[in-house]
Amino acid sequence: MSLQKLLYPRALAIVGASDKIGPGFNAWNALQAVGFKGDVHLVNPNRDSLFGQTCYSSLAEVPGEIDAAFVAVQAERVLDVAREASDKGAGGLAILSSGFGEAGEGGSNTQQSLASLAAERDISVCGPNCLGFLNFSGHAALFGTSLPDEIKTGGVAAVVQSGSVGIALLNSARGLGFSHLITSGNEAVTTVADYIELLIDDPAVKVIVVFLEQLRKPRKFVDCVKRARQAGKPVVVLKSGRSAGGQAAVAAHTGAVAGDAAVSDAAFRQGGAIQVFSMDELIETALAFTAVSQDLKAKGAAMLSLSGGEIALALDAAETAGLELPEVSTARQTLTDLLPEFSHIANPLDLTWAGLYDPTVAQRCARALAEQTDVGLIVLLQDAPNGLGQQQANRYATLLNAVADGAEEAGVPLVALSNISGDLHPEYADIANKRAVTCLRGTQEGTAAIAQRLVWSHSGIDLSTPEATPDDAIKSAREIMGAMPATQSVLNEDEGRKVLEPYGLPGIAEARAGTIDEAVSAAQDIGYPVVLKALVGETMHKTELGLVRLNLRSADDVSSAATALLERAADLAPDDKPQLLIQEMAAPVAELLIGARIDAEFGPVIVTGGGGVNVELFKDVSIRLAPVSVETAIAMIGETRTGRLLDGWRGKPKGDVQAAAEAISALSRFASDFAGDISEVEINPLAVLEQGKGCRSLDCMIVRSKQG
Repeated sequence: MSLQKLLYPRALAIVGASDKIGPGFNAWNALQAVGFKGDVHLVNPNRDSLFGQTCYSSLAEVPGEIDAAFVAVQAERVLDVAREASDKGAGGLAILSSGFGEAGEGGSNTQQSLASLAAERDISVCGPNCLGFLNFSGHAALFGTSLPDEIKTGGVAAVVQSGSVGIALLNSARGLGFSHLITSGNEAVTTVADYIELLIDDPAVKVIVVFLEQLRKPRKFVDCVKRARQAGKPVVVLKSGRSAGGQAAVAAHTGAVAGDAAVSDAAFRQGGAIQVFSMDELIETALAFTAVSQDLKAKGAAMLSLSGGEIALALDAAETAGLELPEVSTARQTLTDLLPEFSHIANPLDLTWAGLYDPTVAQRCARALAEQTDVGLIVLLQDAPNGLGQQQANRYATLLNAVADGAEEAGVPLVALSNISGDLHPEYADIANKRAVTCLRGTQEGTAAIAQRLVWSHSGIDLSTPEATPDDAIKSAREIMGAMPATQSVLNEDEGRKVLEPYGLPGIAEARAGTIDEAVSAAQDIGYPVVLKALVGETMHKTELGLVRLNLRSADDVSSAATALLERAADLAPDDKPQLLIQEMAAPVAELLIGARIDAEFGPVIVTGGGGVNVELFKDVSIRLAPVSVETAIAMIGETRTGRLLDGWRGKPKGDVQAAAEAISALSRFASDFAGDISEVEINPLAVLEQGKGCRSLDCMIVRSKQG
C-alpha cells in the first residue's frame, strides 16, 4: 500500500521548495509537466509563499494528510522530515539528499536508521541519493532535475539505479514513450524488484527497462521478472560491474565457473529477462518491443536491402545475435519473376536497382517474403542519414513506404534498421512516422534487438517446482555433518558422500585404509579394477597434486601405487598421517561436474557441465538458482556439450540422463537446505553410466561456511 501512495499520490508535499533553480524548483515544474491534479503543499521555513500559494515552515503545519513527500534537505535533517511526513499520513518519500550509504560509515549508519524508521512506519522510499520519479501515465512526480522540452509518453517504464542513466534515457530523443521513469538511488528501503512488482499490474506499462549497479532482493527480482513475463510484459536489463577487479579465491571448480557475472546472467535468463550490454542496445531493444507489440507467427525474420555489402554486415550481426533468417522457400518463384536475372535470391534479399526504382517490385518482394510461414518479421535494412541529398532521400522514403505496404498486406510487422546510428533524414523519418515504422539504429544493436524480440515471442519460462526434501532426510544429513569435527572446514570425499546419502545422491563402493596391506585387502573385497587415492588433511583437487592412481588391476598394482602415494603424501604434509581411499573403477558414458555455491547476492546456485580437471578451462556449464526440479536439471544438461555425449554421440551408448538430473536436483536441494552451513559443495566427476544404470559420485567435496 505504501508504494502505491508513493508512485500514485493524491496529495503531496515538496520539502525544500524554492523558486531558485535547483531540486525544489524542478520538483514543482515536474508536477506541472506531468499534469498533477492533486494537492501540492510547499515547505520552506524561509518563505511565506511560492508559486502563488502558501508556503509552510514544516510538514507539521501542512493542513490535512499527504500521501507522499519530495525531500531535498541536508542528510542530518532527513530522519526528522521522514517522521513528520509519516505523522501526516505519508506512505512514500522521494529523498534526493546525499550523504547516506555512499558517504562512508557515518552515512551508512544514517541510511540504516532511515531503513529502520521506514520499516517501522510502513514507508516506501525512493532513494536516498536519487532524482526521484516521474509517473506520466498516473500524472504524478517527485522529481528533482530539469526535463527536456518535449517528452514522448507511452508504455515504457524505466527503473534505474543511476540518476544520470535516467537523464540519458529521458533525453535520448530516440522515440521511447515513457509511462514511468524511476531513479531508485541507494535503495535503502524500496528496490528495483519492489517497483517492478507494482508496475506489472499497471495497464499503462507495456515494457520495463532496468539499469542495475547492484541487485538487491535478487530472488524477488527474478520472481517479479518471471511474473512480468507471464503477464506479457518484457523486462530489459542492463547491469554494470561485469568486469570486477577480481574474484575471491574459491575452493572448488564451481566457484571459478560460476562467478558473479555468470550467476547474474543465469538468474536473468531463468526469470525470462532480456539482457543487454550497452545503453544503445537497451534503447534499441526497448524500441523493438514497443514497435512490435503483437504476437509473431514465427521466430524468423526476412531482411530486404539495396546493398550486398551491408547484407554481409547484417549476416555477421545476425549470427552473433542468434537471429534466425529462414531460407527463401515459397517466395522464391515470385522473387525470381520480379528481380533481374543476375539477382541472388536469398535472405537477406538484395532488391537491386529494380526494387529502388520500381516501388511495386519492393512491395511485392516484401509481401512474398512476409507470407512465408517461417517469417514473423520484415526488416528493411537501409541507411538514410541526415546528410542525404534530396533525390536520394526521396528514393529511400519511397522504398520504405513500398515495403511497408507489402508487409501490411501480409499482416506481418515491419521494422527498419540503419547500419549508421546517427539521425535520419527528415523525409525518411516522416514516412516512418506516418507508417508507424520504428527505425532501429546500429547494425549490432539493432540486430540484437530484433533477435531478442523474435525469440521472446516464441520462448517460455521454466515454471516447474522442485520437490521438497523430506524432513527426515534433512535431519539425517545434519546429524552426519554435525558428527564431523567442528574445526574441519572441508569434508573429505567419503565423508561428503555420507552427508549427501540421505538426499539419494549415489555413492560408490569404497573403503579406507591406513596401511599398504589394508589397501590390498580392501581392493580385493571391492573387486578389480580399482582407484586408489591419498587423503591428506583438507587437501582438495587430488589429481592435480598427484594423489590419485587409476585402473589398478592386481594386488601388486595396488601395493606399488599405495607406496608411491604414501611417499607423495609425506612430501606434501610431513606432519600428517595420510589415509588411503580405495574405490571401484567406474566406466561412464560421460562425466559431469555438479556443484553448488552460496552466492553473496543470489544465495544457493547450482552448476552442471563437463566434469574432470579441465572444467575451468572449457567452462562448458549451465547455471541456475537453486533449488531446481528434475525437469530443469534435464534442460541444464541439454545446454552443455556433455549433454550431446550423453545423447549417444557417434554411435556410443546413451547415458542415464534421468539419473544424472535427479542427482543435480538433489544436490541443488541440499545446497538450498544447508545454505547457512556450507559455502560450496561439489561432485566432480559424477560418472553417468549407460541408460538405466544410474550414475556414481566419483569425487565429492563439501566446504563448510565460516558461519556454519
